[in-house]
Amino acid sequence: MNKKISLGVTVAVVLLAVSLTISGTMVLSMRHFSSLVSDVGQRQAMYDYIDEIDSAARKDYTIDEEKLRAALANGYIDGLEDPYAAYLSAAEYQKVQSQLAGNRTGFGLVVTVKGTELIVSSVDENSPAALSGIEKGNIVTAVDGETVTGASYTLVQSKINSSDKLILTVKQGETLTAVELSSNTYTAVSVSGRLINNTIGYIRIREFNNITPLQFKNVYNELTQQGAMYFLFDVRNNAGGKLSAVQEMLDYLLPRGPYVDCQKKDELVTFSATDTYEMTAPTVTLINGNTVGEAELFAGVLQDMSKTRLVGTSTQGKAVVQEYATIQSDKGAVRLSDGVLYRIHSGETWKDIGLIPDRTVDLAYDKQVYFDLLTDEEDTQLQAAIELLASNTYLPVVNAEANKTTTAATTAG
Repeated sequence: MNKKISLGVTVAVVLLAVSLTISGTMVLSMRHFSSLVSDVGQRQAMYDYIDEIDSAARKDYTIDEEKLRAALANGYIDGLEDPYAAYLSAAEYQKVQSQLAGNRTGFGLVVTVKGTELIVSSVDENSPAALSGIEKGNIVTAVDGETVTGASYTLVQSKINSSDKLILTVKQGETLTAVELSSNTYTAVSVSGRLINNTIGYIRIREFNNITPLQFKNVYNELTQQGAMYFLFDVRNNAGGKLSAVQEMLDYLLPRGPYVDCQKKDELVTFSATDTYEMTAPTVTLINGNTVGEAELFAGVLQDMSKTRLVGTSTQGKAVVQEYATIQSDKGAVRLSDGVLYRIHSGETWKDIGLIPDRTVDLAYDKQVYFDLLTDEEDTQLQAAIELLASNTYLPVVNAEANKTTTAATTAG
C-alpha cells in the first residue's frame, strides 16, 4: 500500500544514503564529478548503491521528485565536507547572479531593534525606500496599518523580505509619515565615502560585485580631490562576492607584480597587478569576524604588501576561490571551491585561521547589534583606526623576506 512521504522523511532517507557514501543520481558537473570519482567501476557501484535505496523506497512511498532531487544535491554537497560549497536552486542561482551583477530587488531598507523601538538602520541608495523619502534613523511605528514595536522585529523583517507591497509608517523627528512601497529592482551602491577630520578618506565597501571597482575608484578619487591624505577602508560585515572585482581593485592600488598564489588541484595560478597607478597614501583597514572571502583577500593582500594595517578582530578564514557549475536539468547550480589562496610575501594562507589584525580592538556586543546606527564616537574600532593614522607611525611589522622586524614610515603605503 502506497503512503505519501513527507519532505522530512524524504530528506532523511536521502541524506542517510549520502552519509554512507558520497554519491548521486544526477550529474552535477561531469568535470567535477569525474575529478572526485575517476574510476568508472567505482562510479557505477555508487550509482547502483543509490539505485537500490531508491528502488526500495519507491515500493512504499510516493516520491516528490523535485524535492528529492534538491535533497540529493544538498546531500552530495554535504558529503564533500567543504563548508563553502553549496547547491543553489534555479531561483537562488538567479538571485546570486543578479547580486554579483550589482542589482538588488526589494524595498532597499534594513530595520533593527534598539531598545523598544524598530529603527531603520540602513537605506540603499536608488531603492524604493530611498526614493520614497525613508531615511536611516527613522523609527518604524506601523506596518500595513498595524502598530509595531521592537518586539515585532521578526514579523516586520519577514514582511520586508517577502512582500511585493508594503505600507510603512515611520517617525521622522516628530512627524509621522505613511509611505506605500513597491518592491523593485535597482542598482546597488556597494561603496560609500566621506572625509573625516579633513584629512582621512573613509571608504566603506559593503560587498564586491561587477560595479564595485568603478564605484570604489570614483569615491577614492573624489576624496583625494577633497584633500584626503590618509585612507581608512572598512570591510567589516562584508561577505565577499565577485573575485574579479577584488582583482581589479587590487590592480589599481598595488605596484605591478604578483600578490597572491592560488593553489588548485593540478596547478598553481598567480594573481598579479598590472595597472600603472599605485596607492602611496598610508591606510588602515577595519575588519571583523564577518569579513569573509573576497573581503579577506582585499584586506589581507594590502596588509601583506605593507599597504595597510588591520584594526578590529580576526576574520572568518575563507581563503578559497570558488566557481559555479550550472546544472542543465533544473537550471540550478553548485558552488564549488577551486583553489586555496596564499599571500606572496608571507607565503601563508588565512584558510580556517582568518586574518589577524595588527591591532585587536573589540566592539561591544550591544554595539554590534545596531552597527549601522553607530556614531563615529561610539565606534571603538573606527576610533582606534583614526588614532593609528593620526599618530604618524605604524605598528612594527614583520618583513618576511628579510626575516626581521621593521617599522613602516607614514610615507610608506
